[in-house]
This record gives sequence, structure tokens and C-alpha cells, in this order.
Amino acid sequence: MDRLRLLPLELPSATNINNNNGTIKGRISFVRRLAVGFVILATLGLLYVPAYHSAQGPFLGLGETSSPAEHIGVSHLIASVAQLQGWTYNTSRDVCVYIHPENTTSVLSPSNICSPSSYLLIIICSAVMNFKARTAIRNTWANKNNLDGVYNSTVKVAFLLGQSDNDTFNNIIAEESHQYNDIIQEKFLDTYNNLTLKSVMMLKWITSNCGQAKYLMKTDDDMFVNIPALMKTLQARSQTTNTLLGSLICNAKPILDPMNKWYTPKYMYSEKIYPNYLSGTGYVMSLDVAIKLYHAALTTPLLHLEDVYVTGICAKHVKIRPVNHPGFSYVPRKLEPCTLRNAITAHRVNTSTMHAIWRKLNDDANLSCSHYSDKKSVTLSKGGRNIGITKRRSNNKCV
Repeated sequence: MDRLRLLPLELPSATNINNNNGTIKGRISFVRRLAVGFVILATLGLLYVPAYHSAQGPFLGLGETSSPAEHIGVSHLIASVAQLQGWTYNTSRDVCVYIHPENTTSVLSPSNICSPSSYLLIIICSAVMNFKARTAIRNTWANKNNLDGVYNSTVKVAFLLGQSDNDTFNNIIAEESHQYNDIIQEKFLDTYNNLTLKSVMMLKWITSNCGQAKYLMKTDDDMFVNIPALMKTLQARSQTTNTLLGSLICNAKPILDPMNKWYTPKYMYSEKIYPNYLSGTGYVMSLDVAIKLYHAALTTPLLHLEDVYVTGICAKHVKIRPVNHPGFSYVPRKLEPCTLRNAITAHRVNTSTMHAIWRKLNDDANLSCSHYSDKKSVTLSKGGRNIGITKRRSNNKCV
């Protein structure tokens, strides 16, 4: 037993000790490097996320979202990256690229619609497929026989269309044009987000073909226009220049919700408030204003909301002030004879209502409405498309 206790213990050699320490130190060093690498990767990942969204912005479709969280608390992120269909971030907004001011771009153009005696030309923006709406208008307030008889051909009406991507529909429009001689068709795809192109094409056509007219009215094919009331208003003016009349909308804010029909991304309009503008459902301008607005459009980046663009942004650039008139309205009218008699426009009118209004105005021709006033019609519109969407401050003024 004693002998066993005196036996020398086997101790590890110095070489083994050094090797083990080196291994331990190497493992610690590896772990540290791994941890540092992880931190670096995490930091790069955090930096990459916003860069990724920014880079992907031009390629996201209208209303596309990456996660439900965007609906919960980061809707501003959607607004910053959601692209407007047809007008993405990288799409040129140079109007000249589409209008070709130096060239004739009309596919169809009515003959003899402009003459030295032209006083008022009404251009109705219509869609290729809206044949029934055009027919109802031709049979009611724009009845050619009535216009020629009452106004001795000084009031003319024409429909403005773009093109369809379906050749069959374009051929039908050509036949309609041959039959009625009242269609202007221009070379652009007829879509909602191309309405500004349609309105600028209107300005181009009128300045090129009807420079002798006194007034131009732009309206839509779901509108009833009371031409007698309009003519009375225009003829009462002391001058036939510097005129831009309609339903004035003040202090409207751009809508930043990509799901909204009137969504305006920041890359198209960065200001907080639109200039005062006239509702695109119906407005009137003198020919000198039409010429100024057309030339302003050629140097002003396009905005897809045509009324804001033409009567707001372009008008501001040439110092033309849009003016409110109570006869114009973008809300539906009551089908009361005196309301209709004093109104210049009524909105959201389908084909059956178009005929009903026409009958009421003609059946009650001797009705006296001299003491009647529609108080609602004289209220200036604040917020425009924002009504019911955003709250307005009570101290906002329409100036």
C-alpha cells in the first residue's frame, strides 16, 4: 500500500497543456467572432428592410400590401410605396410625350362642328362603351334640331373618346361617328387614370380647330346640362374672356389611401393641399383661358385627377382663378321643376333620369321660379373628394 502511494502520478505534459489552452481560447475566439458576425448581420438586416421597400416601390401594384400589419399601424408605409396603376414612379409625366403638340393626333374629328358663328362648344367626355348614355344625351338636352332651332347653330356638342384595345369596339365607334358626326377620338387608351390626357387632348383639339368660339364647356356623359340656363349665365357676363366657372372645391387634401378611387401618391403630388379647383363633372372656360391652360399643361407634370390638374394646378400656373357658380353641382339634384330650371348641371344622371328631367323642363315651360332659391347649391364645397373621409377644420376659408 505504501509502495503504491509512493508511485509517481502521471501528469500531463507541458505540450498537452498548451494545446488544450489553445483549443479553449480558439473556441472562445470563434464564439466571439460568431457573435460579432451575428450582430453585424442583424444590423444590416434592419438597414436592408427600408431599402428593400424603397427599391421595390416602383414595382408594387396599386393597393398591394406586404403584410396585415400595414392595415394595423403603418398605413403611411403603404402610401409611400403603393404605385398608381398606369402612372408608376418611373412613368414619364411629361404631357408632351402623350399629347404630341406638334402633330395631329385625332383618329376621328367631326366636320363643320366649328364655324365663325360658334359661341359655345360643349365637349362631353365619354367612354367607348357608353353608347346608351350618348344616345340619351342626343335625344334630350343636346338634341341637334333643338339646338339649331333655338340657338341658330351657335351651340355645338361633341363627344370626346380615347381608343379601346379592342378593334371591334373602335370600328363601332367609327360607324357611330359616321352616323352622327359628333365624335372626337384621340390616340390614347381610354381608362379612368387617363382622364387628364383626355382633358388636355380636348384643349389641344379646341385650340387647333375652334379658336373662333367664345366658350368651351367640359362635362361628362352622366351629366344633364341645362343649356338655356348656361347660355343665360354666359350672355349676362360683361366680357367673354378670363372666365373659368364651375362648382368650386376648396382646401381639398390628397387622399393617401391606395385603396381609394382618388388615391394620389406622394411622388405625383407632394403638397398637403390642392389648389382650389372646379369639379370635373362640368366647368366652363373662355377660349383665351383654354389656350392658356393648354400651354400650361405642356410644361406641367401630369396629375391623373383631371379637374385638380386642369382647373387647379395649371390654372394656378397661369394665374387664372376658378370661380364658383351655384348653377354647377357635382351632387345629384332633386327632380323638382324649379330646382332643375335654375340648375346648369345635374350629376349622376342615368338614361331614364335624363329623359325624365328633359320632360319636366319642357312640360313645365311656363312655370314661374322667380322667387325660388336652392340654398344648398350656393354652398362652396370644402374637401372635395375628401368629404366623409377626412375631418375639416372649421376655420378653413374658400379663398
